[in-house]
Amino acid sequence: MSQTTVTFRIPGDEKELVSEYAKAHNSSISELYRNAVLEKIENEIDLKTLKAEMKLSKENKEVGISQSEMEQLLSEV
Repeated sequence: MSQTTVTFRIPGDEKELVSEYAKAHNSSISELYRNAVLEKIENEIDLKTLKAEMKLSKENKEVGISQSEMEQLLSEV
């Protein structure tokens, strides 16, 4: 897979904070930013999917069950 370079500006104190965080987590700054952006996109997609499914469930007048009821059903499998 080919890669490209993206450049953006951040204040020096933020760069220092990000650099220290990346170092503490054995990560590069690039990897840290890339993962953060991709996670944000994934979370937004997950939220949109959840909202769509909740709307569909409401339209279909589906009834939910409690966690303990779900655990009981799963234990029977």
